[in-house]
Amino acid sequence: MNAFLWLGVASTIVLIASLVIDGTDGIFDALDGLDVGGDWLSLPVLAAFFGAFGFGAGAFYDSLGLIAVVPGAVLGVAFAVAAARLVRFVDGGPESTPETEASLLGAMGRIVTVPTAGSIGEVLLKRANGPTKVACRAKEPIPLGTEVVVVDVSSSTLVTVAPFPQEQNP
Repeated sequence: MNAFLWLGVASTIVLIASLVIDGTDGIFDALDGLDVGGDWLSLPVLAAFFGAFGFGAGAFYDSLGLIAVVPGAVLGVAFAVAAARLVRFVDGGPESTPETEASLLGAMGRIVTVPTAGSIGEVLLKRANGPTKVACRAKEPIPLGTEVVVVDVSSSTLVTVAPFPQEQNP
């Protein structure tokens, strides 16, 4: 076996170990300070890169010689990108606080169904977790697409809105 294949084997062992250690959340919190590059320099991504690089270069080494590092690097980058996306997917994206009724107060949004004086419309609010559509009331009809602000919260699904004051250019 050549050195590239041994690199692949060693990196695969490191990848498996990193996944097992990461699964024991909280035990190794002292190592959290070593995270210097976010997703791209995490242990699973680096292990996936070096594992794929080692196996890819090792597979082509007999026929290509040292040029085998090129297909090894291509495979390494492909596996690193896949590992980074997988880690991001498993982590569930950015952490955020849960929505509460109080957090809706002052939220910005756009009217998607026009509220009239006696009926309820809908507003698409800009939230940290993504856009959220809720029912809305207004003191006066607000045209479709108007930017509004939440001025009162009746429940987590019903708010009172008012048009957001736009600056007038002289």
